[in-house]
Amino acid sequence: MRANPMPYFRLLLPWLGLWLLPALIARAEVVENLYRVEVPVADQERDTRTRALTDALRQVLMRVSGRDELALMEPGVEQALALPTRYVERYRYTVRQENGQRQLRMEVRFEPEAINRILRESHLPVWGRNRPGVLAWVVIDDRHGRKLLSSDSPAAWRDEVAREAARRGLPLRLPLYDLTDRARLTVADVWGNFEDRLLDASQRYQVQAVLVGRIYQTYRNRWRSHWTLYNEGRRDDWESEGVSLAAALAAGVAGSTRQLAERYARVAASSLPGVVRVQVLGIRNLADYTRAFRYLARLDGVTRAAPDEVAPDSTLFSLASRNGLPAISRAIELGHTLVPETAAPPAAPETKAETAGKAALPVTERLSADLVYRLVP
Repeated sequence: MRANPMPYFRLLLPWLGLWLLPALIARAEVVENLYRVEVPVADQERDTRTRALTDALRQVLMRVSGRDELALMEPGVEQALALPTRYVERYRYTVRQENGQRQLRMEVRFEPEAINRILRESHLPVWGRNRPGVLAWVVIDDRHGRKLLSSDSPAAWRDEVAREAARRGLPLRLPLYDLTDRARLTVADVWGNFEDRLLDASQRYQVQAVLVGRIYQTYRNRWRSHWTLYNEGRRDDWESEGVSLAAALAAGVAGSTRQLAERYARVAASSLPGVVRVQVLGIRNLADYTRAFRYLARLDGVTRAAPDEVAPDSTLFSLASRNGLPAISRAIELGHTLVPETAAPPAAPETKAETAGKAALPVTERLSADLVYRLVP
């Protein structure tokens, strides 16, 4: 589980400026396996495998960029989809039981840097693992009464929401709707979209966004839905209509992902002229962060420095420079605060006796950076 850097960075707000607040609040939950997908297949034939790899690649590109499939219709993306095997790290077949039947599935993991490169070269954003958590208050009216979707709801409803959220890389959860929730909020409050009560009841879940949905079945046996997303003082509304409840629920997840991605998943700053992204490893506390930030901000030629992404022991900074990446690299080398990060040589395999009782060390997350350095202790 990743460490939460928020307590340290709240102390930085007075001198970094209030403009930093939204960026820090939004990075609260970690989405694992962004680059791994499972797709159903009928057999292990070559043509079937190629089609499955194409579908898997499309899903990963959509998940990592935070964009809908229509936004991925860029020439570079279409060229990549035509040759999906170029970007595969590994794949394997598995058999699962689904609805009492055996289903053959193919599990595919794509090379992260290759996927990120496709998106950057197509001027599409790369949305990292740190994403705002979403709490969904959803009421379903199936003409037999209104029911709140919660962690105790029928598995078919919950699974549909979880499946779509996983497909899009959205950290979404459902409320418990236990005695504590019921004391603060009723089904009628959710259906009426009473903002104050909804946001008050959501505080216990410590999420950054609240999704409110009202779904009802029409007399033509179609499903209409109205959605509202609350995030950082903003409100976004949209509606949808579909032939099934599953389609209505998917519309809520898709709309939430779209709204949040437009806010947080931006085109890599390195695609902009004069902007260099520098990842600094070894940042574990407020003092480390302050030293790295001040050092980068004071480099010759740097006109602006700002944090972009925060990982457990590193930070990605965007530096605006008049002279570009080579000048930034040379300026950093002149000092004694940062040293270039190089890949560690492969370690010799350990015996069982050596590994017994040894705790697993955390792995530093490599962000999408132009330069990577480590802070000198």
